Amino acid sequence: MKSDNQGYTVLARKYRPQTFEEVVGQKHVTETLQNAIRQKRVGQGYLFIGTRGVGKTTIARILAKALNCLSGDEPVPVPCCACENCNSISDGSFLDVIEIDGASNRGIEEIRRLRDSVAIAPVSGRFKIYIIDEVHMLTREAFNALLKTLEEPPPHVKFFFATTEPHKIPATILSRVQKFELKRINWNDLLSYVEKIAKNEKVKIDKAAITVVAKAGSGSVRDALSVLDQVIALSGDKVSEDVVIGLLGWTDQEVFVNLNNAIVGQEVEKALDVVRRVIEKGSDPEQFILGMLQFLRNVMVANSVTNPETIIEESPEFIDLLKKAAKNYSFEQLIYSIDILMELIPRLEATEAKQTALELAVMKLIHARKKVSIDDIFARLESLENGPQAEGREQRTEDRGQKTEDKGQKAEGREQRAEEEKKESIKESIEKFKNDIKSETESKKEKKEKKQEVSKEELIEKSKEDPGVKTALELFPGSEVVDVVE
Repeated sequence: MKSDNQGYTVLARKYRPQTFEEVVGQKHVTETLQNAIRQKRVGQGYLFIGTRGVGKTTIARILAKALNCLSGDEPVPVPCCACENCNSISDGSFLDVIEIDGASNRGIEEIRRLRDSVAIAPVSGRFKIYIIDEVHMLTREAFNALLKTLEEPPPHVKFFFATTEPHKIPATILSRVQKFELKRINWNDLLSYVEKIAKNEKVKIDKAAITVVAKAGSGSVRDALSVLDQVIALSGDKVSEDVVIGLLGWTDQEVFVNLNNAIVGQEVEKALDVVRRVIEKGSDPEQFILGMLQFLRNVMVANSVTNPETIIEESPEFIDLLKKAAKNYSFEQLIYSIDILMELIPRLEATEAKQTALELAVMKLIHARKKVSIDDIFARLESLENGPQAEGREQRTEDRGQKTEDKGQKAEGREQRAEEEKKESIKESIEKFKNDIKSETESKKEKKEKKQEVSKEELIEKSKEDPGVKTALELFPGSEVVDVVE
């Protein structure tokens, strides 16, 4: 006998999109693929890139249905989801759509078998489609074995790959496929989708609880629906924010608000009491720090941008609270505080004294409030300059200006006298220079004449040694040499 529980399908599978229009947040991909079908330009290989739960494998299956749908004679951009082929692909029983897990079928032997089966014609569809999930897990040899087949497959074969780590795929593979990068699901889109699913399941869930579920999804539809599945199982058809927070092991936002207020108010005892209650409650210290880190990050965004609601994934009411909190911080204080929490995370993993580490971090956060930026210092100096004493300083400045003017006039007279003295000094220097030149010239002339006279006497004395002169002097006693021609 089959029980009702055996027929239960988890929400992530129950609400898996069956057409391109149902895919959440990936319009840039779905529209391109639909246009390719309309224009009959479907490639032989596609690579879908994105984080977990954003629709990579889902889009590959929808494309497989569109190519094999029996609602028309050719592939259709919108599969009917009613024909035999569409239904078989949806429940995984269609023989011509082969899904392979790249993590467990990563060797060259598995790819060789795939390559051999490619030549076999489709059983009941137009195309034989191979969907390889986590394709980056294949070995280098497996990729090499796939190269030729991927580049020139038979006309009836298509390859759809999905990966979270495209950098691990060889460039030779990337060049042979068309690449589509799927985005992380937008916060508002995910919020609306979770609310829609909860309504379909007839679950009463308040807005705050939906916000927490969507936040837990972190951009992944599958993760968000898995959390919603858990909270419904825990609390039935009525879900509150406390139930979701308790299930996730998170700390209520009110705790972070209270701790922030204690830090801003420099209330050490109150801040440490918040830490004590968190530890006594059994909350994970690391999750608590991550939560406080996220809170301060949101405060920093509210402090830095004009429209923080476009970046912060919180309710409008909570964003208003963040804006008020941001007014108590300078940008430098926020950066310093966030650095303190970032440094604490690895320390918590390495120590058993987690409460002490938390208390030390809180004390540092309180101390960070005393940090003053250079801009603040300049602003304070400027305010002092423009304060009540500024008028007195201006009067004193004016008096000093008058004194300076008087001094200037006296200085001007001194400058004139100095200029005249300078001119007289220059004249005297010129006259002295002329006299020195004249004296030096006369001295040189006298020396030259004297030198010439000395030279003539030397010549006369020297001539007396000449034999002819000697003979003449002997023949004519009393004679003298009076001149000599050089």
